[in-house]
Amino acid sequence: MPVQRTPTAAPNNDLPQARLGWIMAAIQTLIYGSFVGTFIVSPATMTRPIAPGMAVTVGTVGGLLAILSTMILTGLYVLLANRLTAR
Repeated sequence: MPVQRTPTAAPNNDLPQARLGWIMAAIQTLIYGSFVGTFIVSPATMTRPIAPGMAVTVGTVGGLLAILSTMILTGLYVLLANRLTAR
């Protein structure tokens, strides 16, 4: 009588990408949280102009940097996740 074998579960190859995603989400949360936290703790700092006579404030530059960090982290994630998948 032949022995029937049950198929073994395929290894979960998504784990490194998921871990990477959570790490990058935590980094972005810290960046955004520090931006918002600075507004809460010291609004005068965020409404101060970058240089005397300029209309651009520290908060504006900080907000743009927070958005830019999101784009950079997204690009990094795609690059690294694709490399992990190619293995």
